[in-house]
Order: sequence, then structure tokens, then C-alpha cells
Amino acid sequence: MANLGDALRKLQAAPAASAAPSARAPLIEIFHSVQGEGRFVGVPMTFVRVATCPIRCKYCDTPNSYTASERFPVRSVRELQEPNPVSAERAAELVRTVFTAAGTAGKTPRVSVTGGEPLVFPAFVRELGRAVRGKGARLHLETAALDPAALQQCVDQVDHLSADYKLPVTLSDGKDHGAAHLQCCQIAIARGASVDVKVVLTAEVDDLALERAFTVLQPVRDKVLLVLQPVTPFGVVTKTVAKSDLERFTALAVRSGFDVRVLPQVHRALGVP
Repeated sequence: MANLGDALRKLQAAPAASAAPSARAPLIEIFHSVQGEGRFVGVPMTFVRVATCPIRCKYCDTPNSYTASERFPVRSVRELQEPNPVSAERAAELVRTVFTAAGTAGKTPRVSVTGGEPLVFPAFVRELGRAVRGKGARLHLETAALDPAALQQCVDQVDHLSADYKLPVTLSDGKDHGAAHLQCCQIAIARGASVDVKVVLTAEVDDLALERAFTVLQPVRDKVLLVLQPVTPFGVVTKTVAKSDLERFTALAVRSGFDVRVLPQVHRALGVP
């Protein structure tokens, strides 16, 4: 049997492995706002908007997030221009600068990673979360919730998940991602994160589409906040959901046993980023 002391000394004498390079991601912008999502609407927080998105929602109002430019703006006291892609370590430094300058971070600063689609870069989300949470902040992840495996890689640094439930009728390809949405919710719940599920309502949505979604979500019904969001007209979507439909959809959600909120895109109404 090898001598344990000799083995330990050899290990200590071995050259230290170089530190792994920080995960990187292309960003669209970093900014501070009260826009929020779901239960956190109106809560001041700093947003990190990641570029690239694997899907095309008919109602998407951020087509600028599909691809990244060579540099991205950091909106603070003065606007900075940073090169893409950026390391998680540098992004965390910029985030701390922004929420400190805003002066509205409060006792518990909150950082929301949004997109595009952040789960295209799970290592970046994980490292950014570790960096900002190490300084007392809480990390929110806003995602289309299409990739459970990617979420599993970073969920240990996520305090709150805002997961979309994409109704097939609202997607350009009409695909059903219900199983992936449910699994993402279950992963975040198991980690101990709070979870909101957002369903965007367009004029094309009908009762059957929502009933199917609510059936899929039944296993997590009592552990999520369901957010029904009347679409904000943009691009090819020229009108929002009718009032009568919205009232009926809300009643359907309540009958299905969900804790539900009806919230439009508040930042559009307020004229803030």
C-alpha cells in the first residue's frame, strides 16, 4: 500500500492547475429598471440582457436580441460601451457598478438575467450568479424554459425563475414545448427557488390552448405563481387579447387551481427600459 504521507506530499508539490477561463456570453445591454416580471413587477433591479435566441415568438418585441453587436451598452450615470462577448466576472463588476449608481438596490439587490435566451449560456449564468450572490444579491433568471439540461447546470445559483410557457399558437413554428416547461419548473422548485410561469395571451389564443397548458402544469400548480400577460402589440401582432377573452381565461386559470395574476408589460406603460 502506498504511503499516504508520501502521496499527500506529491500532491502538494504538483504544479497548481491554471484557473479555468471565465465563462463568456454576448450581451445586448446591462441596465437598471423597475420593469420586473410577475411577482416582482415594479421592484428595482439590474438587468443583464443576453443575446441570441433559439425560437421565434410571433409577439417578440426584442428582435434586437437575436444577434449581438461588437460592443454593448452599460446604462448607468454615463453610458459605457463594453466589448462582446463578456466574461461573467466582468459582467458582475458592471452589474455592481450599475445598481450602486442607481441608488435603488435596497437591502437585497436583485439581478435579472434575461434575453434573448440566457440558457444558451448556462455556464455564464452560473458564474454570474455565483459572483453577484457572493456580494449579497439575488439572481433572477427569465427564460423561455426550453432546455432543462441547461437549467440544471446553473440552477444552484438561481433564486427566482421566471419561466415562460409558450403556447404553440404564439410561436412561428407552432411547436409544443409543454414537457420542457414543466421540467424546468420542477428543477427550480427542487432547488428551492421561487417560480413564476408566464403565459402570453394573444388574440389567437383560445380556451383549448390554455386548458392543455394548465393540464401540463398541474403537477406544480401549488408551487408556482401563474402570470397571464395580455400581449403588447408589436411588429406583426397588431392587437391585444379582447377583454371578454381575458376575463374568461382568468376564470379558467382560477378554476384550474392556480394562484394567478394578470399583468401587462408594466414598463411599456411607464415608459421605462
